[in-house]
Amino acid sequence: MTYAIGDIHGRADLLDQLLASIEAHASRIGAAAKIVFTGDYVDRGPDSYGVIERLIAGPKRPVDRFVCLRGNHDDLFIKAVTTGVGVPDWAWDLFWFTIRSYGLDRDTLNRNDAKLRRHVAFLETLPLTHDDGTNLFVHAGIRPGVSIEDQIEEDLIWIREDFLNHPHPLPRRVVHGHTIMGDLAVVTINRVSIDTGAYRSGVLTAAVLDGPDVSFLQAIGAPDRGAIVREAKLSASIRGQAISPDVQTTFDAYLAGSIEVDEMDKRLRQVLV
Repeated sequence: MTYAIGDIHGRADLLDQLLASIEAHASRIGAAAKIVFTGDYVDRGPDSYGVIERLIAGPKRPVDRFVCLRGNHDDLFIKAVTTGVGVPDWAWDLFWFTIRSYGLDRDTLNRNDAKLRRHVAFLETLPLTHDDGTNLFVHAGIRPGVSIEDQIEEDLIWIREDFLNHPHPLPRRVVHGHTIMGDLAVVTINRVSIDTGAYRSGVLTAAVLDGPDVSFLQAIGAPDRGAIVREAKLSASIRGQAISPDVQTTFDAYLAGSIEVDEMDKRLRQVLV
């Protein structure tokens, strides 16, 4: 049986829960589990280190198999650790938080740190696609009208609208993450979208693929309030919006749990300029 897990983004807690559910499901139906991860293991959530360690460790049952693909955030992480080249400003903001799970920060970052290097070595080996003849597993999607063999890396880990808005069949059913579609997975004529925004929604999703049939397993926990605020601040910075005292008060109220994310977003629309 094939399972596909979308963007984990540092939510090691949800990953452990979901893997346990997959193992239980596969055991119940008497099947070996091939678990395909569509990338984006790092950034946003609190334990990127723990996520990669779990992937390196592999499945607990000897009959099961992990297939790990590389996402755009994983690619940026590799560049930040190795050369520092080709990393946009917004990605640096995410990276400085990510390395805290390695016990490092801006002042103590050592690019030769054994843990960082070990994880980069793992991520660098990961393929961009996995093709089982029925499904093409990839992080972001594919360029419509281009053969699978001629797809370029930029599209495989970054594409959005040109792929998401394509209404016609593709060479394979594409199973992908990268773009949050809400806290429920989306199935269309040509794709299965499994990024349910684990850091934001507290929901990590696995597609269960049995021939043409698709069902889902989910791990459900609490949203990561800190990650949501960091993302909101980053988005404001990219748009050139100032974090005024009113904006900070709204963030503080959300972090304290006195308002929920919908109310926070509503207030931010009123005070961000």
